[in-house]
Amino acid sequence: MDDASRGSSEASFPLARRGSDTVGNGTGSGHGFLASSTTFRRGTILAPSLDMNRRSMVSKSLTALVAAFTAVALLPTSDAVAAEDQCSISDVDYAVVGRLQIKDTQFGAADGVYPLGSGKARVRFERGAKDAPATARLMSYELDNHLTVKASFAFWSTTVVTETHTKVETACEGASTGSVGQGGDVVWNTPVLGYRSDGTISCEGNVCGNFGAPAAGSAPLHEAPKMKFGPFHFSADGKTFQMPYTFVSHSDSPHQTSMLGLGGREIGRSCVTAPLACQ
Repeated sequence: MDDASRGSSEASFPLARRGSDTVGNGTGSGHGFLASSTTFRRGTILAPSLDMNRRSMVSKSLTALVAAFTAVALLPTSDAVAAEDQCSISDVDYAVVGRLQIKDTQFGAADGVYPLGSGKARVRFERGAKDAPATARLMSYELDNHLTVKASFAFWSTTVVTETHTKVETACEGASTGSVGQGGDVVWNTPVLGYRSDGTISCEGNVCGNFGAPAAGSAPLHEAPKMKFGPFHFSADGKTFQMPYTFVSHSDSPHQTSMLGLGGREIGRSCVTAPLACQ
């Protein structure tokens, strides 16, 4: 082959481009590509081989880096574990509405269900160890009662108004203790410590002072029945509960049996990281 023929077989091939930038002979835009213009003779394949090797190394490096980051992301952090442990005890606050079922009144004249009032309660939930059930503690409870009962029979009529505030004892271990069942319901195991209502009761009508009705006018009222709450039945999302009508007391003046029903709605929740030791 003569020199003219050998010269015509030489060519220049671009090996890498990015947009309008071309890296040639190790100089250019600095994006890290192989030199984009390399002159070689027919049968020489060194430049493509080097390019493929470099791409293979970069691909393997990126794969290893992604795998490392994924493994780290899947591992639980110490902060997450600590937060979960700290929340093994939670205080949940509820807005509470009360209803009173009254029965056994004289001639049944005032039997019925009456709106009682509203208040709040705090329940402390403690996660059980291993297979032990969780426990619940009634840390606080109060209700402002505004009860108006109107009774009439034949020519008799009476209106009795009760204005009281109900509260429980503030105890380190709670005023009552219960167990949390499989469905999340709370069954109270002990009576409520310090359950009492204080306020006034007044009576107007032509039966006041007779047939079990309180005396006419207004008088102080102080009651401290032995109260044990009925179970708290929680909704599926655990945000609300209902307590069925539960016996509170039986009185002779006014002559009646009182049953308390409660409804609660969660309004706040906090983790108890370091509960105070009870003395």
